[in-house]
Amino acid sequence: MPDIEDGKVRSELLLQHKAFIGECHIFDGSSLLLPHKLLLPKTELVSLLKNQVVKLTIEFISELSPNSPDCLRYYNILFRRILKQMNLKQVGRNYYNKQEATEFFDHKLVIWPGYVTSILEYETSITLCADVNHKLLRMQTAYDLITGLRDPQTRKEDVEQVSKELIGSIVFTLYNNKTYRVDAINWEDNPRTKFKKSGGAEITFVDYYREQYNTEVTDLTQPLLISKGKWKKSQQDTPHKPIMLVPELCYLTGLSDKMRKDYRVMRDLALHMRLDPERRQHELRKLMNTIQTNREVQRELQLWDLKFDTNFVSFSGRILKEVRIFQGRRAFDSHPQFADWSRETRSGPLLNVKSLDHWLILYPTRNYGAASSLVQSLRKVTPTMGTAMREAKMLEVSDTVQSYTTVLENHVSSKTQMVLCVLSSEKKDLYDGIKQYLCVKCPTPSQCVVARTLDKPQTLMTIATKIAQQMNCKMGGALWKVETGLQNAMFIGIDCFHDTVNRRKSIAGFVSSINQELTQWFSQCIFQESGQELVNGLKTCLEAALKLWCKHNQFLPQAIIVYRDGVGDGQLQALMDHEVPQIESSLRSVYPKDSGYINCKVQIL
Repeated sequence: MPDIEDGKVRSELLLQHKAFIGECHIFDGSSLLLPHKLLLPKTELVSLLKNQVVKLTIEFISELSPNSPDCLRYYNILFRRILKQMNLKQVGRNYYNKQEATEFFDHKLVIWPGYVTSILEYETSITLCADVNHKLLRMQTAYDLITGLRDPQTRKEDVEQVSKELIGSIVFTLYNNKTYRVDAINWEDNPRTKFKKSGGAEITFVDYYREQYNTEVTDLTQPLLISKGKWKKSQQDTPHKPIMLVPELCYLTGLSDKMRKDYRVMRDLALHMRLDPERRQHELRKLMNTIQTNREVQRELQLWDLKFDTNFVSFSGRILKEVRIFQGRRAFDSHPQFADWSRETRSGPLLNVKSLDHWLILYPTRNYGAASSLVQSLRKVTPTMGTAMREAKMLEVSDTVQSYTTVLENHVSSKTQMVLCVLSSEKKDLYDGIKQYLCVKCPTPSQCVVARTLDKPQTLMTIATKIAQQMNCKMGGALWKVETGLQNAMFIGIDCFHDTVNRRKSIAGFVSSINQELTQWFSQCIFQESGQELVNGLKTCLEAALKLWCKHNQFLPQAIIVYRDGVGDGQLQALMDHEVPQIESSLRSVYPKDSGYINCKVQIL
């Protein structure tokens, strides 16, 4: 008392009583784990925070056995402490070795090697699950990006282009090893602007970084970046002050679109970051050797009487049996080692073929050649698939969203089965504009192709085959099927999308199979509160899916298998309490009372 939210400050206040609680303790900000009981079940202590008296109350709650599930949380906190003692730097959730960074001066990139770790109970024992991870930083700051987009004559920044490049990106600040998402840019203020510190005193950003981090800001006219930061659901209704950042001190992370398209960059990164099993094992053994030989780490572990095995856990792998793929009257293997059966699919008719009678091709004037080549290639590949393809209506457009949508408004009718758009480049706004029109305003199956992909004669037939297959699927056809070994089983997939850039509502996606071959699917979206993972509208979705299944098959499924993505181990119980009852309620309302469904059990695997 008074309440203090900052976990770091809470830890510092508790550490003022280290002599009382003992050196051996783990504190996560709200609960304290000790290897011994305190004398009294309730203890009150007094700490000082900048001359302010803060009262701490420590109350006994429970005694945990070493293998208690609650202990796992504390073991993970302890292990993070060990990683810090090994001089690894925390960035986000993971820890990285800055001293062993690799610099790619040609590409202006830096890679920090690191580890993802988690202590969990697997099979019959508590184990450390660890993997090698990398943090990719650019040798380019947000300030470099802003100045690079300045007009050479006017010396003014292209505000729209800067916003497009920076908003939604993640930046990294070396002075505190933290990452922030850029949510907006403040063009009105600059590093000379004053802000209020937590104590109430006003200070400019220039002076703050000089005093706090011994870091100088050189350009005093640059704008400021705004990050809304992260806040807990419990704090959603409380006013949240955004974090202001100086672009000069913010390093860009990840790869730009230009870098992703550069073969040399991707090749060099893959050689360094894509580890084969032997190299991965070598790196993890290096981590364990450091833990075994670091005196400070060993002292910490001895306080808790904990030690790590020096060997990896060995187990027998399981090879899944090969799956047969059925296409028309033919059957072939999926080649599990390569997971590629595209060659076999080209030599016979598809499982369910849709004829292409009424369709449009839109192309920019300069890409007429690419559009014509594609049509000729489609004529060659579709007969083998069993697709009857009539002449497409060829329509010329200029390279703008407005031009595409105007032509579509004038030519798309209720008879139109497919619209194929040839695009001159990978401009996102052009693609988004076309898809928005053809998905929302005038729902019509569509296929977009970038002209550049049609330029290579040696790959054109392969590309045309894949485009023809995609168009067949989008019109309601099917390429092939697999035998699952389950009769009358419905498969469901559920996942949530969280808009991390604009922080709009989260969207839950629900898909379910509606035929035995698993080639036709029902889908629905549910809008939820921002950041909400557990789904509320499952009952309505499942009821609609079951009715559609019944309409297609004349009976209800005997088994329902749900694949639920995006839920962490800590949310499994909440999922059982919140989503499983909705599924059971749907079954109760759709299945007849004498169907025997009531005896079925919902299992989470």
